[in-house]
Amino acid sequence: MGLAGLIFIQLLTFYLGIVLTPLFLFLIPVLIVSVFWLIRHPEFTLLLIGFTSIIKGFLQEQVLIFETLDLTVLLIALLWLGMARIFISGEWRFPELARGLLLLFALFSGVVMLSGLYTPSPESGGLKISRFLVFASSMFVAPFVLLNTQADSARMLKYFKILSALILCAMLVNLLIIVTSGGLVTYLVRASLLGANPIAVSRSLAVIAAMVTVIGIRQSGWRRYTSLLLLALILLAIVSTGSRGPLISFFAGIAVFTLMFESAVYRSRLFMVGGVSIIIVVSLLLVLPESLTTRFLQITQGDIIVTAGGVERVSTIATRLNFWEMSLQQWVDSVFSFFFGIGAGGFSSLFIWRDFRWYPHNIFIEVLVEQGLVGLVLIGLMIVFAVRLLLKARYQGIISENSSVWIASMIVIFFSAQVSGDLNDNRILLMFLAIALSSLHLDGLFMNKRGSRLLA
Repeated sequence: MGLAGLIFIQLLTFYLGIVLTPLFLFLIPVLIVSVFWLIRHPEFTLLLIGFTSIIKGFLQEQVLIFETLDLTVLLIALLWLGMARIFISGEWRFPELARGLLLLFALFSGVVMLSGLYTPSPESGGLKISRFLVFASSMFVAPFVLLNTQADSARMLKYFKILSALILCAMLVNLLIIVTSGGLVTYLVRASLLGANPIAVSRSLAVIAAMVTVIGIRQSGWRRYTSLLLLALILLAIVSTGSRGPLISFFAGIAVFTLMFESAVYRSRLFMVGGVSIIIVVSLLLVLPESLTTRFLQITQGDIIVTAGGVERVSTIATRLNFWEMSLQQWVDSVFSFFFGIGAGGFSSLFIWRDFRWYPHNIFIEVLVEQGLVGLVLIGLMIVFAVRLLLKARYQGIISENSSVWIASMIVIFFSAQVSGDLNDNRILLMFLAIALSSLHLDGLFMNKRGSRLLA
């Protein structure tokens, strides 16, 4: 059967290459090899899912098949095929520390699903529920299955570095093109990649900055200075996106990570790098063209945008505060909404368009207004449970460099989730949390084995 299938694929490739375009003679084998490689390396597939917001729109415009075939659905399918291979090989297992967290997540997922029964926005609510149950659940469960050894953890970090390098290089090249083509001669420039939302790109860059910072302080000599230079380039890329939230999230995330999880050996270095980073950002805001820094320097005045009524100045900060106020008012509107919310996607019902994808830009307020106090308590318990595990590992001194990277990245995304994105946009937060806990589990196993060897 395998040989027959291979012969069929070869004949089909030659046929399509002759009838349609010779390019298929190259693309089909590459596609087949890529699919098999992604199934064999589900860690890379998982990280790709976390970065789909950058490339998804571009592929939908440039590759016809992705107009009907959702890229995220395709990658999720490949991820589960990769995990199915692990299950068949008998290596499927969950670490003990994850079981309580998985139970809380299952309960929260159930509340989200049930809230679709009474939502005033059934179309957007149904889509939100299905995306959460399929995408977010897969990204949360997968790391516990995929990371079974220290080699798995190291390999995933290597893939993360590769993807981060590609994103940063592409962003810097794009910025260079904007500069050389005269694109800065305008009122406002928000650099991005492949037409993606600048916020999505900036969030990814903020996570990359956290990774470079955590790894960089552990280097010595010229490697440490190289890391600092790399961090400066990342901060330049973040500033060029015009996105303020991810930049603030980076500094807040690194500060919290330093105070709560970093060892005393590196804590002073992190504070020093944080201070240098602030100086770099301030210098960039003073030196760069006004078209790149407008959104930072006019933070209290808002942005000038074109609306149906003409040119207006709109404050995104005031808009978010208004969304939060509306959400809290709706939450206390009735006893039912107080405990169970108004239903998944229901925030959009507070506007005249009623049933469309819209959200308060704060993950806790979003859960509060749509799943009520019950949903907020469950997601709060998840956070408390996870923080207790993280702090326990910190006190035991078993946090490795790999785990430090994932913890810092998770905290950065946590702060970003307070000002941008909805529950599904922030599913990468669940992914980083699961990777961090899985990595800590492996750190504990390694320390126990090492201790056993020393006693022997």
